[in-house]
Amino acid sequence: MVNVPRVGFFGDDFDVSHFHLGELSFVNVKAGKLVIPYQHGFSNEIKTIYLGTGSLSDVLPVVIYHYKNKEELMAAWERGEHAQFLVVDEEIPRSDMVSFKIRYPSMNILVIKKRINTSAESQSPKTDESKDKGVVDYDKVRATDVAKNQNLNTYSENPVFLARIHLRAMELDKVKQLLLDFHLSSDDVMFIRTFLDVMIKNELKKPELDVVKPQLIAMTEAFRLAVLILEYRVEDFEKELDSGFSKEISHMIYALLAKEQETAQDLEHEIVLWEWKLRVRSQIIKK
Repeated sequence: MVNVPRVGFFGDDFDVSHFHLGELSFVNVKAGKLVIPYQHGFSNEIKTIYLGTGSLSDVLPVVIYHYKNKEELMAAWERGEHAQFLVVDEEIPRSDMVSFKIRYPSMNILVIKKRINTSAESQSPKTDESKDKGVVDYDKVRATDVAKNQNLNTYSENPVFLARIHLRAMELDKVKQLLLDFHLSSDDVMFIRTFLDVMIKNELKKPELDVVKPQLIAMTEAFRLAVLILEYRVEDFEKELDSGFSKEISHMIYALLAKEQETAQDLEHEIVLWEWKLRVRSQIIKK
């Protein structure tokens, strides 16, 4: 029987709400390591923990827990919920660390350092304008807090955070638009696909997710293909082209290719993108 990694996050400052806590989730594997995304310290930044597996798989299961205090951790351990890894931040009291190591010798404790903002802007006094109720302080909110706020332009520098907000609000078209509004990295896409995969699995059996499941599947596939384009993996993408795309995926990929063609840095790259765009367009016309 395969031993599924169990990872606990300790303290209120962690946000792992994109996982179904205590249930089987699937995360990406990069260079043989589990890639577990989380937020910390009320920051908009998506951070990651890498846990070695030695596996050659692209995706592996994991179980995530969140303990807000010692009492929750102790109660969970007593009922047989034994995390192999416990993620804590550096401000955890030393007495708690010692207690955990004595009580749970088999548990690996990972200490996360808080990011310190030393910029001049962060040290400047707040103005009356910043206190306005209509202004949202990006560094002090989580996706759950922002989802209800309609002015999302403030958050436009982080596509992963935006994706999370739009998915919470079921604004799928806005998630698709991220492919065109940002030059996404492979890590950006990996995190966005992790959020999509959780929604596709729909372990809580939410009826609204069942309704949009085909769209979510098409979207995660489009994001997967986008990485091949953005990293200019010619052979890999042309194999996918030969296999063909659905009409919905074709439209998303066509729009991305058109955008990338406009910003291509050299003529050869531009010509290849143009050829790909024509091939995708022909697939759209045939369907």
